[in-house]
Amino acid sequence: MNVTEISTGTRSFLESQRNLVLGTLRKDGSPQASPVWYLWTGDAFIISTISASAKWWNLKRDPRASVCVDEPESGRMVVAYGNAVLQDGVDNVWDMTRELVAKYYPDDPAQVDPHMERIFQGRNRVLITVKPEKIIVRQPGE
Repeated sequence: MNVTEISTGTRSFLESQRNLVLGTLRKDGSPQASPVWYLWTGDAFIISTISASAKWWNLKRDPRASVCVDEPESGRMVVAYGNAVLQDGVDNVWDMTRELVAKYYPDDPAQVDPHMERIFQGRNRVLITVKPEKIIVRQPGE
């Protein structure tokens, strides 16, 4: 399924879920799974991380990535595959990370700025963008 072919329901599902598992490849070719916060932009997954993370270095070496967003209660899931685009030192890291973090504080927006201060303090934050080339959607009962 092409990303342009996903349904409005699937787009809403991706916008509403809290966590994504990012799959990358280690230097020896073995898989690494990293649960992360994310933002779905309508055509790509945005992940903010630190440049010292294994997922960042894995993707610098080999940009192939997989993502999985699931809802255990219903069995609904979206799995996507694509190459990651890495952004380091760009001006929009703060803004995109803030938009991402705000998703996780819908009922308490006053927590966004303190959270941002914590995650940026003494760390080089970077962005990972995965624009799916292939998407698999499982919607039990549909």
